[in-house]
Amino acid sequence: MTYEQIRALITARMASFTGIDQARIDYPNQPAVFTPPDTGLWCRLNIQYASAFMAGMADQPYTRKPGQISIQCFARERTGTKAITELADALEAHFAYWMSGDLECMEASQVVAGEFEGFYQINVNIRFRAG
Repeated sequence: MTYEQIRALITARMASFTGIDQARIDYPNQPAVFTPPDTGLWCRLNIQYASAFMAGMADQPYTRKPGQISIQCFARERTGTKAITELADALEAHFAYWMSGDLECMEASQVVAGEFEGFYQINVNIRFRAG
């Protein structure tokens, strides 16, 4: 499985998420500059690859490509944590243990990043492996 195939599958999975309007999701390196909305929640998708490793040998080497999907969820400061936690829970349910072809997502974790520059942030991290 190529890195482009991995990226395409993860991005398509995020695009199928109905828990937040797609205009509120910042996808990596898009042509248009993303501007966070003035109100409400928004997210940023990141795909972080780890070092590939040889997982087997037959007529040719078989490689596994692990990594992590990190979805940063943002709410304006002083708007409470209920809505952002519910969004993070929904993203966790959408990605955890999902499979497509040779791409397999595993457990999801939530990491509270706290407040910074006017936003409260929770990161939803999902480990994956491909191949």
